[in-house]
Amino acid sequence: MGLVNNNNVLKIKIMNNEEKATMYHTLLLRHDKLDGQIADIKSEAAGVELNKEQKKQLELLESQKQVLVQQAISLMK
Repeated sequence: MGLVNNNNVLKIKIMNNEEKATMYHTLLLRHDKLDGQIADIKSEAAGVELNKEQKKQLELLESQKQVLVQQAISLMK
């Protein structure tokens, strides 16, 4: 079930609808967790500009969120 990583290429193996729903739920939970981490970093700044490290961390987290979105989209194909 789920994502298979062969030579750094993610592939979705054939899944039934129940497996897809489970995977989608897992991806959604991971996405929500990343949203929480992003909110934490932004709240640390408390109205002042983010420092270089915070900006770098936000960029990484946003990138990870985009990967999750792409994986979710792949489930629907």
